[in-house]
Amino acid sequence: MLIPREDPSAPHVPEPGESSIPELEDDETIPPRPEEEIADLNRAQPDVEDHGHPA
Repeated sequence: MLIPREDPSAPHVPEPGESSIPELEDDETIPPRPEEEIADLNRAQPDVEDHGHPA
């Protein structure tokens, strides 16, 4: 028999002695792919060009 999980949208209140910082999920231990790092760098600088009218 499965035990129903708590509502995932409810905030987690740590037990006494439990860290308030959640542990990483399994998929969060995998490093980002190189194209994700490049995309992050490109998003770091705002695009202020006017793309509405061709030059």
